[in-house]
Amino acid sequence: MGADSSQESQPEAPGFDSYRSLADSKLMIIVAKDVVPPFRFKAGGWELLRSSAELGSAMKARIAEKGFFMFRVNEDQTGGIELTDIPSRSQSGTGVESESE
Repeated sequence: MGADSSQESQPEAPGFDSYRSLADSKLMIIVAKDVVPPFRFKAGGWELLRSSAELGSAMKARIAEKGFFMFRVNEDQTGGIELTDIPSRSQSGTGVESESE
C-alpha cells in the first residue's frame, strides 16, 4: 500500500482531435483523442485536421457531456455556431439517422 508517484505525474487531459467534414468544409467536430467522431455518414466522412490538448472549459464540458463538440465555422472565419446534429440539406438519400461506428 505504498504511494505510487508515477500515477501522480500522468497528464490531466487526454487531448482532443479536430476534424472537418468532407462534404462541407465549414462543418467541424472535436472529440477526445483517438475517438471516432459521430455523424460520419451525414458528414460524408471526417478529415483529421489536428490534435490539441488546449480547449476552453465550455468545449471540454460539452465533450464530456455529449462526446463531441460540433460547430459550423462563420463565413468570416471569426468563430462558429455550435450544432447538436448535422443540418439536413435538401438531398435525396436514405434518411439514415443512426450512426454505427
